[in-house]
Amino acid sequence: MKSSKSILIILIALVAVTLPVQLAAQHTRYKLIDIGTFGGPASYVNPAPLMGSPDQVNSSGMTVGGALTSIAITSSSNNAIVCGGIEGILPLVNHAFQWQNGVLTDLGSLAGPNNCSVATAINASGEISGRSENGVIDSVLGLNEVHAVVWKNGQILDLGTLGGSVSSALGINEHGQVAGFALNAIPDPISFYDFLIFGSADGTQTRAFLWTDGVMQDLGTLGGSDAQSNFVNDRGQVAGFSYTATVNPVTGLPVMHPFLWDEATGMTDLGSLGAQYRVRNRGRSTTSVRSWVH
Repeated sequence: MKSSKSILIILIALVAVTLPVQLAAQHTRYKLIDIGTFGGPASYVNPAPLMGSPDQVNSSGMTVGGALTSIAITSSSNNAIVCGGIEGILPLVNHAFQWQNGVLTDLGSLAGPNNCSVATAINASGEISGRSENGVIDSVLGLNEVHAVVWKNGQILDLGTLGGSVSSALGINEHGQVAGFALNAIPDPISFYDFLIFGSADGTQTRAFLWTDGVMQDLGTLGGSDAQSNFVNDRGQVAGFSYTATVNPVTGLPVMHPFLWDEATGMTDLGSLGAQYRVRNRGRSTTSVRSWVH
């Protein structure tokens, strides 16, 4: 058996070896880079999960997000989810960007420089998901329609909707599959998009989708009318949240639960930790979501 003195010598030797490594790690230096804007006062990447995906920087150092221009918005600009910066409070047109090696690239929009766009995720191949105004007025809200898009090889592709006026792409995997939400044409007074964001009971159902090779697939729900997909992995599995068939007694709205969707098993309810979502609507353009515990 080693004596206590021998053990102490061994410990001192280990500390002598590991301490320089730890000190070196503590002194790792990082450089903060201002990526710039398109003439406005701000640029940003989107916070997950409601606005974007965690995959906004790829292995090549390409970064995506939104940057403000100096162009003023109009009364029909969609400030809630695509214009006006990350909080939608600045009266300026926002454009999707790609940044790499000091070069900031304006990805444009579906309808010219006066329409807003934002990029939400990028894969290793440089394919970018996002959303863009398309220059058409949504008859329900009187605001510009927003469509899910993919930027690929310098081109912007409109992914369409499920029959309604609006869609948004939130995540993209290495195979170019895209996850997001899209409106259909079925009336829904408690639509995620129309009611929870804008306070309108005249909207249509918001549905989770997976877009693959030009086809937008409705992933269904957990028993309620609406769902949204946020992330898609390289196996094509999708994560998001959905109304369930249960109604929150405080709000009178369906309870929301997270889900995992798989091609073989469909949508699986991941449950909760004893809480439900309570939605507090603050008006037309902003919504606050809080957890409500039994």
